[in-house]
Amino acid sequence: GVLRGVQVITKTDLAKVECCFNLEPDVACKGAEKAFVAFADRISKEWSDESRRAIYGDDWFKSAVARVILFRAAEAIISKAAWYKGGYRAQIVAYTCAGLAKLALDQEGTGGLDYIKVWTQQSAGDVLEQQVAKISEAMADVLQNPPLAGQNVSEWAKQQACRRTALEKRVSVVKGFVDWVVTGDERRASKREQRATGLIDRGLDSVKQVLARDSKYWESLRGFCRTRRILLPEDEKALVPACQIPGMVPSDKQAARLLKLVDRAVDAGWQLK
Repeated sequence: GVLRGVQVITKTDLAKVECCFNLEPDVACKGAEKAFVAFADRISKEWSDESRRAIYGDDWFKSAVARVILFRAAEAIISKAAWYKGGYRAQIVAYTCAGLAKLALDQEGTGGLDYIKVWTQQSAGDVLEQQVAKISEAMADVLQNPPLAGQNVSEWAKQQACRRTALEKRVSVVKGFVDWVVTGDERRASKREQRATGLIDRGLDSVKQVLARDSKYWESLRGFCRTRRILLPEDEKALVPACQIPGMVPSDKQAARLLKLVDRAVDAGWQLK
């Protein structure tokens, strides 16, 4: 896990949460691999730009924890909602978080949600919980009424058309919500002050390289290495998620180990057919 402030969260969970608050709930609904690749691509692009790299300092870390807190609050609120009859919770949560971020950005002169405020109190608070409740019901309505009669809700949730419809849906703003947004000027000043502190590790790149190869590739590698008896117990463990891509995503440590294993296998004469 990477965020110690909220129990334990894996990088794949973090990627899903970040996609939602980055107004990409459709990507989050496509599963762990797609969400992780989108998240890693965005960070890689910003990390390669010296002027953007400073975003990933202490405030980014706190804000990321805050987004996880809000995501988990949405899960709990939806589960207990009177209108919720079960099913499609993951999709409703993803769209609710995107709707919350969008509503904050829609307020006049705003720079979005005040994540640092959420982080400071380590909870969503009454106002945001009320707002989440309103948004979630509206998002559930969009998701459960796709334009084509009989269309699968899970498939509809993965479409950009669903995202557009959902994020354009009007939701009433609860009293006190504006106290939870920051002005555009505050957001810009905050970004100027942030310094890169290395909180985003380089492990993302290794995971991306592993995900670029499908499960058949890793099964072939495993078969060769077992025959040659060059597999260590930790290699076997790392190969478990790799052989189940896209259903599973390896950790950054496992990904680094897998890339070294590829080099060892090639040295031993492995050639992918």
